[in-house]
Amino acid sequence: MKLRALPKIELHRHLEGSVRFSTFRELAREVGLDLPARELRRRTSMRGEKPGFARFLSKFELYRGLYPSREWIERVAFEAAEDAGREGVVHLELRFSPAHFARRMKAKGEDVAEWVARGARRAGIPVVFIATFGRDFSLRENAPTERAVRGTGLFSGLDLAGDEARSALPFLALFRKLKLPATIHAGEGGGAENVRQAIEVFGARRIGHGLRVLEDPRVVGLARARSVVFETCPTSEIQTGLARSWPSHPIRRLIREGLPVTLNTDDPSVCGVGLDDEFRNAGRMGLGREILAACTAVAAAAAFLPGPGKRELYRNVMSGWVTRGAGRRASRPV
Repeated sequence: MKLRALPKIELHRHLEGSVRFSTFRELAREVGLDLPARELRRRTSMRGEKPGFARFLSKFELYRGLYPSREWIERVAFEAAEDAGREGVVHLELRFSPAHFARRMKAKGEDVAEWVARGARRAGIPVVFIATFGRDFSLRENAPTERAVRGTGLFSGLDLAGDEARSALPFLALFRKLKLPATIHAGEGGGAENVRQAIEVFGARRIGHGLRVLEDPRVVGLARARSVVFETCPTSEIQTGLARSWPSHPIRRLIREGLPVTLNTDDPSVCGVGLDDEFRNAGRMGLGREILAACTAVAAAAAFLPGPGKRELYRNVMSGWVTRGAGRRASRPV
């Protein structure tokens, strides 16, 4: 059974980190970023690099303020969704910051959101959009993203990303006003207290990464009681240093603690992986195919979709796993 052929769900993929390298080289030339291909790759990829959270975040610096036109934004969105489809993804939740893509053109956030949606939907797979707000930037700098959420009906959820050394609290009133389901990056660059805050204060239904929740049994109990889903991204978590190795990755402990987990790529171009790769690497973490099927079931149940759509997704995806000989005993999320 080929893992690529199995239907998969991706809940945690950043458009900013999903730009094909060949496309990035073309884009760099167009905007006058005249660097050798080897240097461009070194500055935008974690492959061959020592783990480190600050080093990981630095890989996005060249992308900031880079996009000169609607056509380029539509292209990278289309290619990101097309790549996901080739990896067996049948439901993609693509998160992005309209403020990030609007910066060079000083475009309206609403327009950027429409361009991203138009490009991604051309790839022919179902795509749900999540608006990412950056902790590293002020509310004013995030304003194009806020306007995109308010001014379009495109977004199904909110994300808060960036350096956890910066407080999430300045975004609390905004998240409450926007009234969309939230997934918060927490327990990655910060500790279990950030996971607690994301759940109790922000009402997050899902946590991006979140491995450091294990540092506090009380927060583990809180997350378990509220059925909060953890969007693990194993390759990314090894590259940031959050996990030391494949065999010691905490995902098995999360599962043993009764926490629902999913597998995701985070930033395919930065990390150098697709979702099929993450499923293939699962064996290096001690996860068998029945657990992978259970993680897929969790992802279906946690999708930012209305009830009927979520149930249909669950039925379709899990029937695909059973048809292909996996997951017969994983009809319900772990």
